[in-house]
Amino acid sequence: MYATQTRPLTGEKELHYPQQDLAKGDILYHLGEPAEHVFRVEEGLLKQTLLLADGHERIIALAGPGDYIGALGVPVGYRDSAEALSPQVRVSCIDVRDVRDLDEIIKDILYAAAGRQLSYLRDALEDSELPVGARLARMFLRLGQRFGNVSDDHVHITLPLTHENFASMVGAARETTTAMLSEMRAEGVINGTRGHYNFDHHVLSDYAMNASYHY
Repeated sequence: MYATQTRPLTGEKELHYPQQDLAKGDILYHLGEPAEHVFRVEEGLLKQTLLLADGHERIIALAGPGDYIGALGVPVGYRDSAEALSPQVRVSCIDVRDVRDLDEIIKDILYAAAGRQLSYLRDALEDSELPVGARLARMFLRLGQRFGNVSDDHVHITLPLTHENFASMVGAARETTTAMLSEMRAEGVINGTRGHYNFDHHVLSDYAMNASYHY
């Protein structure tokens, strides 16, 4: 569903651009499709995924309000797939043909977003050789930095993520991921379940470092 809105992209001017609403499970775009739009997330959460050679899906990033995804840089086709995770998601759609007409502030934002996409892939590559516990700890630390509510060193995360999502994010089997999360809860490193998690940043950072050496 599209609705034309007038929304300010910068403090200097306003642009007319369409918005798209998605329900949970709806696909915004598929890997390899012609990259025709840059999308700005206005509401909700999406997962950005790649399909691995073994047929498994790998979540490389989560996109929330304020994030730009889609045709970043100058791709011929989309470099990932994007699917709605929240019951309600809304994105703004900027045609790539209009990007050259945007002011330098927005262009800088899009360049920065492209850089973040590369950093997500780098993080996934760096984590791939670590034990599952270390991967999970590092994942929670990144989620806390991006989506968490922080009070002193205490971080609370509320996201519509399942154990299957976590497994896809760290590249492990769901059973292994569930067992490791239970172990981390038993040790007091992570608290909570069913999309609500909290942790002490320093405790989890120490756990991630120590777990990295336990092969």
